[in-house]
Amino acid sequence: MTAPFQSKLIPYEDFIREARAKRWSYPRIAQALLETHCVKASPSTIFHFVKVRARKKHVFELPPSSSHQTTQPTPTSADGFFEPASDPSTHEIRKPKYKINF
Repeated sequence: MTAPFQSKLIPYEDFIREARAKRWSYPRIAQALLETHCVKASPSTIFHFVKVRARKKHVFELPPSSSHQTTQPTPTSADGFFEPASDPSTHEIRKPKYKINF
């Protein structure tokens, strides 16, 4: 059994984080890694290293079932948003983007 892939940039993660905080470009970080730590990495490799570690994990959660609630739901600003307008004259009439005559 082989071990999962480990990036050679892991020991330099703090250095890369500080460089990105200083708004250094990825080519500049690659050059600095080569000069100061003798680590050769392309700018795209550093970009992917940062991107993978910057992902935000969102947790989606449903509200409790309505059968458990005994009170009426409170009105929100979205109430009535999906209902058709009572006055049809309030709808916007769009003109065609292109004037093409055949």
